[in-house]
Amino acid sequence: MSAFKAANPDAIFEDFIRWHSPGDWEADDDPESSGSASSDALDINKSKDSWPPRGRLSKRMSENGNLWRKIWNSSPALPASEQKPLLDPNREGEKVLHYLETLKPHQLLEQMVSTAFKAAADTLSQTSYGELKQMDTKIQQLYPTMASALRPLQVNRLSADSETIEDFRRLCVVFEHVEKLLTIAASLHRKLIRAPRLSREIFNDYYNFYIPTMGTSLTEEVVEKEFDKKHEVSEHEREVLSNMFVPPTANQSWRKVLSMGNLLNGHEPILREIIFSLRDRVSGNHYAAHSGSVSQQEIETYRMYICGTSNDLRVALSVVSCD
Repeated sequence: MSAFKAANPDAIFEDFIRWHSPGDWEADDDPESSGSASSDALDINKSKDSWPPRGRLSKRMSENGNLWRKIWNSSPALPASEQKPLLDPNREGEKVLHYLETLKPHQLLEQMVSTAFKAAADTLSQTSYGELKQMDTKIQQLYPTMASALRPLQVNRLSADSETIEDFRRLCVVFEHVEKLLTIAASLHRKLIRAPRLSREIFNDYYNFYIPTMGTSLTEEVVEKEFDKKHEVSEHEREVLSNMFVPPTANQSWRKVLSMGNLLNGHEPILREIIFSLRDRVSGNHYAAHSGSVSQQEIETYRMYICGTSNDLRVALSVVSCD
């Protein structure tokens, strides 16, 4: 208030409220403001001379004994540069240095651990992964879990015979699982940002596949299970997937690794195996084996192996039958 008075010598309390707390100023409605368009120029000239603005203080500011008005009446007109600082920066700096000099190592470690976990959780929560309810739930559950595990540090109840160290290890395992899921979610969202449905479907399948192996056990269990899911894609999603692979340039097209090309704009895997089965079928975008009883005499499978360069092409064919 003192700085406002110094900058505006003729100002009154209402002027300060309009500037500092606009919500406590109730402006009067001008019934003449809805005139014709021909009077707009006159209204502009008239508004330059309409001072002070028409209105009143709110009920809160107009009450008798209002504290804001009392402070306004008692505050002198004094620029901010001439006012006494609320805090002494030198004194406060000395307090901080004294605190760091007398801080015990285990207390510093406790603060560093808590700060590190909080910073890691905030970094994970700021990752963009699209509209995935599973990840929203995991991120929301991460903070209560972290607060529960770090509570002994805050109350200084850390002892050698306690289970606090094990709780910290379990918390690290939880962070590892959440970070792995978040990495998959963010990668799918980034690559399939134009196909959100497909991104959600793939992540949902992976989430349901990964959750059974997820836990807080300190012993690492090797789970050899292959994630294999197939999804039917639309024409738009097929185009999005195709655009993920940049077409090779003229120079790259002569390289051995890109000489053959494939359906996705010329990016060829190092090894390729093509299997043709007499009883297989193709339905829509899915490829599946024929269902039903098949005699051994009808089983006939072809395997074709192709190796090509810019100069030659080698093809090997393997036929298996039950004749």
